[in-house]
Amino acid sequence: MSEPVPIEQSVELDIAKDPFHATLTLPEGTDSSQPWSQQSAVKAAVLLLPDSGPLDRNQNSVQVQLNISNDIANYLAAHGIASLRFDKRGCGLSKGSFDKAGHSDLVADAQVWLEYLHKSSPVAGAPAFILGHGEGSIIAPQLCTANPFVQGQILLTPFIEDFENIIRRQAENGLREIAELEGFKGKLIRFFLLLSGDQIKKQKKLVQKIRKSRRDTLKIRKQVINAKWIREMVNLDAGAIHSAVNVPTLIIGAQKDLQCLPGDVEKIAALITSPVETHMLSDLTHILRPDPDKASIQHYLKLSIEEVDRRVVDLVHRWLDDQIAARPH
Repeated sequence: MSEPVPIEQSVELDIAKDPFHATLTLPEGTDSSQPWSQQSAVKAAVLLLPDSGPLDRNQNSVQVQLNISNDIANYLAAHGIASLRFDKRGCGLSKGSFDKAGHSDLVADAQVWLEYLHKSSPVAGAPAFILGHGEGSIIAPQLCTANPFVQGQILLTPFIEDFENIIRRQAENGLREIAELEGFKGKLIRFFLLLSGDQIKKQKKLVQKIRKSRRDTLKIRKQVINAKWIREMVNLDAGAIHSAVNVPTLIIGAQKDLQCLPGDVEKIAALITSPVETHMLSDLTHILRPDPDKASIQHYLKLSIEEVDRRVVDLVHRWLDDQIAARPH
C-alpha cells in the first residue's frame, strides 16, 4: 500500500508592507474548494513556529539544513492534520529585514499567519493548534493567550531560563568544546581566542551595551548584531508568559539539549494551569535528532542528515489525536 502524498500549497501574505511566504501542507484527499466543515480528510490545523535564527519555512539556514518543519508537516499530513510553516522575515522568499526584527516583530508575524490559517485558509475553522520549537516555544504561549480559538499547544525543547543566562551558558559550552577540540585546528582556534581576550567578559559587556541602546542593530567589527532582538529577549519574562496559558499543552524535552536546559520542561509544566503532558526523550538533541555520543554542537551537521526523531512526531500525532477526540461534537 502506497504512502499518502501530502498536498502542498504556496501562500503569500503582505506583512508590514512586505510580501511574506509560507507553505500550507494538506492531507491527501483534501478538497480546497470546499469549506473545512464539509471535508473528512482534515482533522485539525497546526501552525509551526521555528527556532531562533535566520531560518526559512523548513528551519534551514545558510549554515545547516535542518528540515525540521517540513519533516513534521509531512508526517502530520499523513495522519490527517494540516499545517502551515513560513519563511521568517528576510529569510527564504520573505522580504523585510531579519537583522532588524525584534522578538515582538516575530510574535506579530506569527499572529498574522495564525489568523490566516484559522480564518482564510482552505482549512479555516478546523481545530487550531500551535507547535513551537526553541524560540517558537515562547511565541506559542503568547499566541495561545491572545487567541481563544486555539485548542492547544505543543512545545518542543522549550526554555524558561533567563535569556542572559542562556547566552552566557551557550558561550561557555562553546569554549569548552573548543578546549576539547583535538589536532591543529583546535590549537589554532584556541590561539586566536587567547589573543582576543576573555570571551565571556566581552560578551557580558556587549549585552550591557545592547541593554542601554535603543537601536535595532549594532555593528561590531563589521558584524551586524540584532540588538533589538537580544534586548527584547533579555527583558522577556518567560515565567509570566507560560503562567498565562490556559489550553492543553504537550511539552517534549531533549535529554542532550545544549541550547535549552532539559530541566526547564518540568518548571514550565508547573506554571501552566491547564492539563499538561511532558516527555523527556533520551539522547535527543535540540535539533530533534538523537545523538548516542557525548552531546556536542559539532555533531549537528552530521545529525541533520537524519530525519526528525520518530519518537517526537509520534508523540505529537498521538497527543493531537487525543485532543481532537476529546472535543465536543
